[in-house]
Formats: sequence, C-alpha cells, structure tokens
Amino acid sequence: MHTISFATSNKEKLLIARTVCEQYGITVKQEFIDIDEIQGEDPEIIIRDKVMRAYNSFGSPVVVSDDSWDIPALNGFPGAYMKSINTWFTADDFLRLMSDIENRTIILHQYLALTDGNKIEIYKNDLPGKIITEVRGNNIKSPNMSVTILDSDNGKTIAEVFEQGEVAVADRYKNRRDVWNELVEKHSI
Repeated sequence: MHTISFATSNKEKLLIARTVCEQYGITVKQEFIDIDEIQGEDPEIIIRDKVMRAYNSFGSPVVVSDDSWDIPALNGFPGAYMKSINTWFTADDFLRLMSDIENRTIILHQYLALTDGNKIEIYKNDLPGKIITEVRGNNIKSPNMSVTILDSDNGKTIAEVFEQGEVAVADRYKNRRDVWNELVEKHSI
C-alpha cells in the first residue's frame, strides 16, 4: 500500500481524502501545518504557493487542498475568499445577500496540488449546487454550509451531510466524484 502526505488541519478534508484514497489502496498520512495563505483572485496561484510552503516545511512530497466558491449571479464572489467570508458572515448573512437573486447557483471548485519540490501538479473538480432560502443544519465554523446544497447530496445541505456522521460522509465520497479521484487516477501514486 502506498502512502501520501496530506498537509491539512481540516478533519473533514482528511476524511474525504482517506475515504477516496482507500478505494485505490492508498494510505493518507496527515501532516499538521497551518499555512498562512496568500490572498488573490486566482485559485491556482494560491494553491501553488500553498503546496510549496508545505513542501518547504516538510521537505518531502506533499499534497494540499484548497476550495474556491463561485456564485455566478455575484460575478464569482466569494471565490478564494470563502474561508475569510465564513469568519465574517453568519448563515443568515448569506441568505440576506442572496434574498433578491433569482439564480442561486453556486459552484464549489475543489483544488489539490501535489509537489515533489521540483514539479507541481494541480487537479481540479467542480461541484455545482445552489444556495437555499433557509438555514438547515448547524455549521458555525463554515456558515455557508448550512445554506448550500450540492447537486450530488440528495437535497441535503453540506452541514446536514456532515451532521450524519463520519460513516455517512464516507459513503458520500464512495459514490461521488471528488478532486481526490482526479489525483489518484491521473498520477501514478
């Protein structure tokens, strides 16, 4: 069994990585690091910088992840800034922001970057969804998750999916494509 190092402190992202990689016979080793991410409009520039910072910290091949959220009706807002927006907004703030907007589409752009210190490989997956009109589920850490339904989640908000527990979340990723599938299928890990 092959092992990859994943630099994250996010337990949900680690669960996703382990669930998908396990299907391919790959073990995911968590590397704890808090990377001060650069800010900007281009998620690929952000993840390239992030993976090199992680590599420089550990000195060995490593994977990092990052998400960018796109609300087309708001010209792509909040983009790579969702982590910051989630510290400022409540779930109700998201609802007020979208209250007069008819197109409630949202796209989660998932990114992974893998580097060996010389070459950086970037993988991307898009998950479409919508922002609903009421708060469902409790996710204080990421309020957007209580008002966002991804198309592949059978009408549940992301918060409701995670409230079902790790077994249900793991089942979710056994039955749906994720950016981790892209990495393990396109890279000879």
